[in-house]
Amino acid sequence: MSAEHDPAPPAPGADARPPDQRFRDLGVKLLQRLNTLYKTGRTYKVGNSVFAQHVEGFLNLLKPAFEMAEEVVLARLETDLYINGYRLPIRPVNVRFFNFVMEEFGRRKISALRLERGLEAAEVEKFFEFFMQPDVYAGQSLLDACTGAGNKHMLPAIHVSTDAQDSDFLIGQPQPESEHPREDAPAEKADPAGGDAWGRFPEPAARGKSRAPRGAVGKSYRAAVLGTRSLLAATSLHEHMELKHAKRVVQPLVDGAFDSEPVVVGLTTLGHHDEYTYAHAVNTCMVAVTMAHFLGLDRRALADIGVAALFHDVGKSVVSHHITRPFDEFTEDERAAAERHPLEGAKLIARSTALNATTLRCMRVALEHHLHPGGQGYPAVPKGWSTSLLSRIVAVADCYVSLQTYRSRHGANVTPYQALGMMLGPMRANFDPVMLWALVQSVGLYPPGQMVELSNGTIALVLAPNAADVERPNVRVIARTDARRLTAEEAIEHRPLPRELSIKRALKSEEYPEEAEEEAA
Repeated sequence: MSAEHDPAPPAPGADARPPDQRFRDLGVKLLQRLNTLYKTGRTYKVGNSVFAQHVEGFLNLLKPAFEMAEEVVLARLETDLYINGYRLPIRPVNVRFFNFVMEEFGRRKISALRLERGLEAAEVEKFFEFFMQPDVYAGQSLLDACTGAGNKHMLPAIHVSTDAQDSDFLIGQPQPESEHPREDAPAEKADPAGGDAWGRFPEPAARGKSRAPRGAVGKSYRAAVLGTRSLLAATSLHEHMELKHAKRVVQPLVDGAFDSEPVVVGLTTLGHHDEYTYAHAVNTCMVAVTMAHFLGLDRRALADIGVAALFHDVGKSVVSHHITRPFDEFTEDERAAAERHPLEGAKLIARSTALNATTLRCMRVALEHHLHPGGQGYPAVPKGWSTSLLSRIVAVADCYVSLQTYRSRHGANVTPYQALGMMLGPMRANFDPVMLWALVQSVGLYPPGQMVELSNGTIALVLAPNAADVERPNVRVIARTDARRLTAEEAIEHRPLPRELSIKRALKSEEYPEEAEEEAA
């Protein structure tokens, strides 16, 4: 069996996107088509005119792919799907189709589906005639039935591997998803205003602009938010949680901690309650993982704390329908419902996942992340209760993130510097001092995303902390002493701030230059 390792370049006027993007886009659509064919085959007999129409659509979908390569291979490897060696992204719109293919391939004990140029409707129908009978045809028997019926262009594969460069089923090594945006993807409407801890928003007039600098919310963050959407969707929460998928979402953030990427709380993804939930989970995860790395935890522990941080607030999905007011206007009943979410979260995780060590850690973090030293906080626990290390880390990360995304009806923003000051000042008794120290070491005295006035009167944006001197972070000068904005070419970066300059003060949100806010949004 031969395979083209390098897809042919597009003809003039054809799709000019990079091959990886074209194949991934095809793969996402292919999952949906396979799901449709399967459901149609269960409702109508294979060969029925309705089924034939869907077969025609399936073949039309494959035409552009066969212009790029001799064959298309959809492969299942552990918890991922690949098309011609490119890992398929999991997006909110395709997660059910992704899960369908994973489950049905597993049920039939196959690892891949190979489609070759020259495929016609008769072979598709013959394949599905056998595929629709998993109790009869699975694994080798499914392959034997297909080849025995004369199929040459649509066959299952029992095993796939990425170990060999000339793998029959995976063209090349699996590649990470590229940074190229999908041209046909609808633009996400980003509402930079935050909500309170329950995603409740003030009146539109009170909303301000995001404070995250352009480029600060990077690829790993965006991918994590998308993955978290699928993990924390209401149907997933109350039916089945896949912790192995959660670890995949967390892994880029763990890698970022080891690469010393700056911790910038991403606010530009917030639009409505659900988006707040996803972004809050990822932001908390990002801060918690960075703190845990500073404290010396190993990669496995960082993955565990990342997963626990993603799920720490899942109990809110159980009680949120009891809450209609902003946090600072709760009735007694609403406050009681809110304080029940840690317990409900632990119960929900226990019901929705297989019990193992990671599950138990997630349950404990969900239960304990609002407990304070000395047994204060909620829920009520027996005297002498000791919270876990992971819970104490997530408690600090959760509060740091929540303060920056909370707004009262007065619409006042809390900057990263202010959030840190509140936690080190009036709120410090609520947290383990060691964890507060880890937070400062992780985000710096002037956290990334904070705008500051320098000693020479210029305005700068903090890019990253300086481990050698927390008072001299890495900054980008964005405005002159007369507050006039610097162009991109004129902007000056100091990595770190030199000795002849110092930070005079941290700006309040209302002092942020207007154009800088627009760039950050």
